[in-house]
Amino acid sequence: MSTPYRIAFTVACLGAWGVLVLCLLSGGPAQAQVFYPDDPLMEDPDRAPIDPPQSWELSDFHDYVENAVERPDERGGRAMNINTLGEVPRSSWYEPRHYYDRMSIEELQRGPHVSGGPNPAETWQVVEGKEEGVTTGFWVEDSDHRFLFKFDDKEHLELSTASEAIVTQIFHALGYHSPENYLVHFGRDQLEVHSDATFEDEDGEERPMTTEDLEAVLGEVPQYEDGTFRALASQFLPGEYVGPFKFHGTRPDDPNDIFPHEHRRELRGMRVFSAWVNRGDARSNNTLDMLLEGPDGPYVKHFMIDHTTTLGATPLGPQQVWMGREFLIDAPAIAASVFSLGLAGRPWTRQSYPNSGLSSVGHFRTDTFEPTEWKQQYRNPAFLNMDEDDAFWAAKQVAHFTAEEIRGLVRVGEYTREEAIDFLTDALLVRRDKIARAYLPHGGGLDRFRVGDDGRLQFDDLLEHPAFEETKPLAPVVWHTFDNATGQRGVAVDTTAIADGTTAMPAAEGSFVVGVFHRTGAPDRTTEVFLRAESDGWAVVGLRRSSQGLPGDVPVWTQVPDHLQSNPDSSDALFTTDRP
Repeated sequence: MSTPYRIAFTVACLGAWGVLVLCLLSGGPAQAQVFYPDDPLMEDPDRAPIDPPQSWELSDFHDYVENAVERPDERGGRAMNINTLGEVPRSSWYEPRHYYDRMSIEELQRGPHVSGGPNPAETWQVVEGKEEGVTTGFWVEDSDHRFLFKFDDKEHLELSTASEAIVTQIFHALGYHSPENYLVHFGRDQLEVHSDATFEDEDGEERPMTTEDLEAVLGEVPQYEDGTFRALASQFLPGEYVGPFKFHGTRPDDPNDIFPHEHRRELRGMRVFSAWVNRGDARSNNTLDMLLEGPDGPYVKHFMIDHTTTLGATPLGPQQVWMGREFLIDAPAIAASVFSLGLAGRPWTRQSYPNSGLSSVGHFRTDTFEPTEWKQQYRNPAFLNMDEDDAFWAAKQVAHFTAEEIRGLVRVGEYTREEAIDFLTDALLVRRDKIARAYLPHGGGLDRFRVGDDGRLQFDDLLEHPAFEETKPLAPVVWHTFDNATGQRGVAVDTTAIADGTTAMPAAEGSFVVGVFHRTGAPDRTTEVFLRAESDGWAVVGLRRSSQGLPGDVPVWTQVPDHLQSNPDSSDALFTTDRP
């Protein structure tokens, strides 16, 4: 078990007393041991019961100003919340899904949906409406659930509702916790203003809602030719609202939240996912923390919400041409344009969109898309910290989607025109392949190392993907001894050939060995595979990828926040494979 998780487990079990114990035990020399008996850890014990945190709000202006400039003190370093395989364990933030256990197209299309959406056999009660804000909408209840109804811009029927429906399912498949977002079609007679409904006018004043208020809202949204309406019905999340989370720091009133958010791999790698679907609005107010009741007591679960500004859409119509290419305020790009009288720095401003005839898909380019240059609207501290390992972790998940799966996900948008489905499917495929070529070669592009039933070491070559026309063959694997107590690699003891994605286990003695994989002609891109001797043979216990050559020793996989530093030698009694 990696040191941060050992600390997290202690804090989870002992609460404030755990922190006190760690402080009393700290101060000794750092231990060089790399692997613990329970590595690799597959679950983060971050759902221990806590005292309810304080609910808070964050204004868009404050969020933007806070992230308008980079934070040098929060930059750099490896992701902290990964296990020894470089994976993100299951947690209150993340659930490994499609890449780790392929979902069927039906499962991908279902996503987080459980309830089935507003009951079409009932008359829906409008309980709260609003006139202010970016999007037009109101809250609706059926006999079991509460939903926020959001509508398209009046001139672009299906645009934002489809984008949010599709990307909700994509982000669910990628492992994030998401609300249940349903597309609903209904007539005016399906809605009824509840007797206790309230309405917030353009001045932010609340008053009783009337039928005229509802008619005024519906008069601002598009309709199909038969007079029916279409909305995205976002089901109210379970639990108690405690506000959004930030993309840096931790939540001080949640003892389970020990990893600075800018150093969480699932938030850093989200930059790749956001680039794929052009989710430019990745900011704190599009997140939500909810206090849920777990088996042992309350804990905070973290959700990604509001995927409206994705694909080619925004709540107010098609995305503008700069989205995905510049920050909202991007001084270098603006200066280049000003001093060149608009002739340099922004060539994409003079390009037309190939899908301009499809108002339901907006502006979503592939030809000018460069994954490594993609930018969100706001400077996101986690995105700015993304390194090659974070990007590889995310890119392998994007590349895992097949053309059939992507088309199935696009169909979730319920587009009237088949051309819209064709366009978005093709665009997501092109962007998928660009992401694969940009990031998968890191470390040689190998993953899923496991011991097969035949006793050979198996792996997946991720560069055997449609995005790559040809790749260099793999060189024989060189195996070294490995001292787990010091983290030092020893002499070479064996060499094994690779055939059909497998290689023989090394003929070596000892508790640990490490094999070095690379492609012929590319010795600087390596994947090191660490094996541990167990009663029934070797087991894969760790991976490390490099694009900078082969260093002489192996660092600890994760880092620990300064305020949680401890001496593992002194706290071993708190961490055993037989712990409760």
